Amino acid sequence: MLKQGAEALGVALSPRQLEQFMDFLIILRKWNRHVNLTGFRSCREIIIKHFLDSLTPLPYLPAKARILDLGSGAGFPGLPIKIARPDQPITLIDASAKKISFLKEAARHLNLPPISIFQTYLGKRTSFRFEANQFEIVITRAVGKTIDLLTGVYPYLPYGGKLLFMKGRQGPEEVSALKVQIQERGFRLETPIVLTLPLLEQERTLIFITKVEDRKPVKI
Repeated sequence: MLKQGAEALGVALSPRQLEQFMDFLIILRKWNRHVNLTGFRSCREIIIKHFLDSLTPLPYLPAKARILDLGSGAGFPGLPIKIARPDQPITLIDASAKKISFLKEAARHLNLPPISIFQTYLGKRTSFRFEANQFEIVITRAVGKTIDLLTGVYPYLPYGGKLLFMKGRQGPEEVSALKVQIQERGFRLETPIVLTLPLLEQERTLIFITKVEDRKPVKI
């Protein structure tokens, strides 16, 4: 099911990568008995709604681009992207200590190439700071408010860097309503990419918002 779904997305997985995904499934379900990592319980739900959903942006991500998975939770979409593309530099962050413990154990268990994992968030009160322009792409799956996220990620994206929202069917309408505010914060809203999630035939939307040079961010 995973192999078929990935192929439908244009992602080829090797036998080794398929094995890593199955190991990820096992450790996720094991931890989920004690830590609330995901509301999806069945193998089918996790494979489709987490693994395959996490792979939907992969064909649109430049190889070797430095990626930040913002609010990674149980590792989505960062860990599936790392499994499918081991050379992709990825940083995972989450505010929950328990989820960070899981992410570190999962990365170790899956024997993934080096991956950075931090307990933090991007906002006014965080004491943790990444380097300026450190990431070329920041990805989030429905974490936080759009405008707050734009303000939070601005210092860490170079001009031309992108914030990617992974949304459902209503995503374009939600973000389009904020177009003026997006521009005021130094970004440009790109044309949404509409996809179909394999096996469920549910609509997904990838919304890229690009940091542009001809605008100035609002002060925080």
